[in-house]
Amino acid sequence: MGLTFRHYTPANLADNSEVLLPIDEATVFWDGEEREVLVIATGRSPLLGTALLDEQELVIQFTEGGLVTIDEL
Repeated sequence: MGLTFRHYTPANLADNSEVLLPIDEATVFWDGEEREVLVIATGRSPLLGTALLDEQELVIQFTEGGLVTIDEL
C-alpha cells in the first residue's frame, strides 16, 4: 500500500502473548478533507483505529449488504 513506517508498538494479544506491531502513516480522505493517520500495518489489510469516529455516531447493520452510517453528534 506504500505506507510510511513510523515505529513499532507493543501489543497484548487475546492469548496473553506479547508482540510488536508496526505502525505506519497513511493519508485518508475523511469528512471532506485529507488527514494524516497512524495505522497498525499487519497482514494484507492495515487496521485504522476508531479515533476518526470521535464526536460521531456509528450505526452498523451486521448482515450481508447491511447499511453503515456515520453522523456527527
